[in-house]
Amino acid sequence: MSSSPLRGQHDLHAPRVDELVRLHPASGFGFAAGASALLFLPKLPNALWPFLAALILAGIALRVARSGLLAFAVAAAFGFGYAIMVGKEAYADRLPATLEGEDIEISGRVASLPIRDARSLRFDLRLDDQEPALPRRIRLSWYDSEAFVEPGDCVRLVAKLKRPRGLVNPAGFDFERYALAARIGATGYVVRGLPDSSECSETFSIDRWRAHIAAGMDQILVPGRIRATIKALAIGDQRELDDVAWDLFRATGTSHLIAISGLHVSLAAGLGAGLVWLIYWLIPALGLRLPRPLGMALAALLCASLYAALAGFSLPTVRTLITLAAMLAGVLLRRELGWWTRYALALWAVLLIDPLAPLTPGFWLSFGAVAWLILAFGEQWAPLARWKLWVLPQLGLSVALLPLGLAFFQQTSLAAPLVNLLAVPYVTFVVVPLLLLSLALWPISALSAGLLKLAALLLGAFDWLIVVAAQWPAARWALPAPDLLTWSLALAGCLWMLAPRGWPGRALGVFGLLPLLWPARMELPQGAYELIVLDVGQGQAVLVRTAQRSLLIDTGPGFLEGGDLSDRVLVPSLVQSGVGTLDRLVVSHTDSDHHGGTASLRARLAIGDLQTSAPDRIRGSRRCEQGAAWDWDGVRFEILHPPLTMPYLGNESSCVVRVSGPGGSSLIPGDIGEIIEGRLVRERVSALDVDVLVAPHHGSAGSSSEAFLDASSPALVVYSAGHRNRFNFPREIVIQRVSKRGARQLTTGDVGAVHVLVQPGQPIEIQNERSKAHRWWRE
Repeated sequence: MSSSPLRGQHDLHAPRVDELVRLHPASGFGFAAGASALLFLPKLPNALWPFLAALILAGIALRVARSGLLAFAVAAAFGFGYAIMVGKEAYADRLPATLEGEDIEISGRVASLPIRDARSLRFDLRLDDQEPALPRRIRLSWYDSEAFVEPGDCVRLVAKLKRPRGLVNPAGFDFERYALAARIGATGYVVRGLPDSSECSETFSIDRWRAHIAAGMDQILVPGRIRATIKALAIGDQRELDDVAWDLFRATGTSHLIAISGLHVSLAAGLGAGLVWLIYWLIPALGLRLPRPLGMALAALLCASLYAALAGFSLPTVRTLITLAAMLAGVLLRRELGWWTRYALALWAVLLIDPLAPLTPGFWLSFGAVAWLILAFGEQWAPLARWKLWVLPQLGLSVALLPLGLAFFQQTSLAAPLVNLLAVPYVTFVVVPLLLLSLALWPISALSAGLLKLAALLLGAFDWLIVVAAQWPAARWALPAPDLLTWSLALAGCLWMLAPRGWPGRALGVFGLLPLLWPARMELPQGAYELIVLDVGQGQAVLVRTAQRSLLIDTGPGFLEGGDLSDRVLVPSLVQSGVGTLDRLVVSHTDSDHHGGTASLRARLAIGDLQTSAPDRIRGSRRCEQGAAWDWDGVRFEILHPPLTMPYLGNESSCVVRVSGPGGSSLIPGDIGEIIEGRLVRERVSALDVDVLVAPHHGSAGSSSEAFLDASSPALVVYSAGHRNRFNFPREIVIQRVSKRGARQLTTGDVGAVHVLVQPGQPIEIQNERSKAHRWWRE
């Protein structure tokens, strides 16, 4: 009897499970809000004070606070300080600026699936610990080489490196943000390989395992988009997917299906749980040793982990694993937890591991989708009819994720809801299970190969669907990325529209979407024009916009590592600038750095008229000729070169375009050199006098002659040239010539896109994108 009071006393003072996991759901949203604040900072402040204050308050608040507002505030302070500390550490792990452009001997282990194309071999390298002055992870290209490396290989190289540097435009892919989130501290190219003399021991490599499976699939399946999609679905290997394939996925809203996403990892978890349920059904006595719910939860996590390993533990799959563990926390801890508590646990876990996750679109899309499913359905899944379980989540998610999709990608697909109604269940519950079974039976080659071929056959129906759906007029709808106020209104509108049944006036939520769907455009008065020299690397693309019309001069290079220039720069930047269709495109000449993006741009954007100096080389174009002129909205456009009698001579045949209005004039001369410059000085000297000059031939030594600069006398000279480009443009001699004349000089590779606003009766306004929209992760 004496033991009973002791047990009671022990139970009274022992920490209960619910006390250990007590967490106000608002704290998860606060932690995410604090970490996400880094998206808007131009520079990182000192992280010590919010972090220390939050540590003190967190210990108190998480024990005694019942107020959601207090829990949110404390967690936000903690998240803000913690994310700043990690952000500073990640930014510091970049190549020292003093080593840029130097030949550096490095050694390390290949840490990705190498990508080989016609020009190069690309891979990530994790450097050895004995190189503390260098970043831990770098991305390399090996040009014009037959070298072959596999994941996990130890290599020793001489390479030229530079700090991560991306193109900065009104909209489009932000490589520097991506590199920071992926912890890539330098990029560069291999100068030469060296014999490996390091004591690099053989270790197990998940990526080598994936590469082995990919090679086996190559032997079994026919090359093409279906094989590439199979490899992406099965092992997260997207190397074989080309720009055409990604365009189809984007146009039909099925990109999320191609990645090993949360849906597929959750399916693997469900299959694992189902298998254990079957084992318990066959052997009920197992429940005496391990409760069935706990066994199913552990099996779900194990199978999800194995599938995530096949994707190389990429960031999206790791987030999914953590979220899945949080959602199963109630089962694992043998305590009932509400949906929002589990959601908060997932946010805490993901952001504690990687507080820079909000820099990636996947974080927002995945947590946004789960949040809406909890908000809209909650405990209502069981009573819903089967057709509603199929239809409502797909339609609702398409609306709920619209603000996020436009914020990150500046486009959406109106065909996506209908396509996903068919594609999601078909791919998820038919194709993916076959692939999982094939991988499980990989050692039994005959069975595995048969299942792979069956999956490829069935995937043909999905491929047919997206090819047909991508042709619909509504498949591609581009809109400008919203500002914070517009985005917040749209988010509130979505939450209102998709609130649970019984919420008052749900239809009124559509008004919150109106500023998003019909964005305001910067109106230009009559006689004004805006000139934007886009940052396209070593190439040229210049947008000229008047009150109602738009002209694009050149389309930049056609090749960008990791994507197509039109998708990553041109279309997003044009749409962000309020240009939905181009009235005219002028391709100055057909060198790849001026003409490379033309074909893909024509496929994605309506173009009214196309002119070039080589019409026989561009289908559907007409010749730009000296003397041609037109007026748009009080702005004069004139072609100064080439004459009709001149044969095509490459650079020297470039279309030279002059733009003039009451507020000032600009000249875009393409790649002409000193010979054509001299002819223009002799024959059209008055037309050369301008306020803004886009430097001929990117600032090469054979252009921008003394006489040409005297005749043009610009106040601003813009060099459209890539950062640290191999031609060393603009050349120092040209910079000195321009400096002697007192003109301001800007290089797109250094400052990003250059904006010039010319209005009647006002000084010319000049801005550059890196200063206009500076963020702390940018150089």
